[in-house]
Amino acid sequence: MEADSKKPATDSLRLKKDISLLHGICLIVGNMIGSGIFVSPKGVLIFSGSYGLSLIIWAMGGVFSVFGALCYAELGTTIKKSGASYAYILESFGGFLAFLRLWTSLLIVEPACQAVIAITFANYLIQPFFPSCDPPYSAVRLLAAFCIGLLTLVNCAKVKWGATVQVVSTFAKVIALIIIIIAGLVKLCQGETDKFQNSFQGSKLNGGDMALALYSALYSYSGWDTLNFVTEEIQNPERNLPLAIAISMPLVTGIYILTNVAYYAVLDIPTILHSDAVAVGGMALIYLCVEDIYNLINYFSFNYWLFIGLSVASQIYLRWKFPDLPRPVKLSLFFPIVYCLCSLFLVVMPLYSDTINSLIGIAVALSGAPVYFFCVYLPSEKRPKSLKKLLHISSLQTQKLTMCCLTEDEVGDDKES
Repeated sequence: MEADSKKPATDSLRLKKDISLLHGICLIVGNMIGSGIFVSPKGVLIFSGSYGLSLIIWAMGGVFSVFGALCYAELGTTIKKSGASYAYILESFGGFLAFLRLWTSLLIVEPACQAVIAITFANYLIQPFFPSCDPPYSAVRLLAAFCIGLLTLVNCAKVKWGATVQVVSTFAKVIALIIIIIAGLVKLCQGETDKFQNSFQGSKLNGGDMALALYSALYSYSGWDTLNFVTEEIQNPERNLPLAIAISMPLVTGIYILTNVAYYAVLDIPTILHSDAVAVGGMALIYLCVEDIYNLINYFSFNYWLFIGLSVASQIYLRWKFPDLPRPVKLSLFFPIVYCLCSLFLVVMPLYSDTINSLIGIAVALSGAPVYFFCVYLPSEKRPKSLKKLLHISSLQTQKLTMCCLTEDEVGDDKES
């Protein structure tokens, strides 16, 4: 944070613009290349049924993510507020849907994602001790819970410690991918391409399985919206935001395609040992009770892509409602329309093929409605005194714990309301 010297510090707090183009590229690439690439290939192969179709799905996932990232480049340079999908939904469709976006992120998206990471890490760590069978379920879950608890403690104790763990794990993941790609290229040069013959045999072409296969692939691609969460901290966002997206997306897509060619088309490695875990809270521990890791990915994906699709729909809405709004980056409407149609497919098809998990996701999202009504929509004077006191104490203690305060724009908005 920094303060304007011409104004009192309490009235002019705002975010520092410290994120350069290079920082932006590193943020996107570092967040996209996560543990998902070490677990998703198996899920894509299971739901697609063949090596050939699975590689096509990985390419489709890359193109789909590029379309979304391009739409976010326009949204981020038009609505120059941090928060990504929350900010865009708030500006276009109001507070209720924006609140549900945060609510699902807190209850499903982030904890389910981190539970997948912890389970994957635990599986890979224990697997060498059980070379001829699957590792014990209880042992994997206990180790995953230990990792979540330990890293939560590390991040709460000192931010730098958490940042150090993140840097080390990122290097480990990138090095592992480079090793896989090089080994795969060596095998290809040696002529070991048997698995490319009849590579489409057994393909599943029904819509439900295609959607679930895409879910698994897109889980690895998630993270391309990272830079939009900190738009207010980017130096020259009109230039650096779209450039960072344009450089990062083809790079990551290419790495993922090469990794998957090496992963199950050539090497056939069942597991790749890596170390990565991310600090999460109690919700992630609850999701460890879900037995099937791909159900967790579906919990994550259904709600994530629902609200990402809604964010991109806000781009179309803003074009219609505010056609003269300054847009440093202006795409053809072809991109958001195609993206919204694909998002609709990803949301609707699992309702048919994976109904129970989809309904669970919808129920959790809608559970935020009464919370929004009593804690946000209802005027302060109409709220129960006990609720007002609870909200005040929790808000105050959270600000003290995280050492945060309102920025200049937020102070102004608060005064106006």
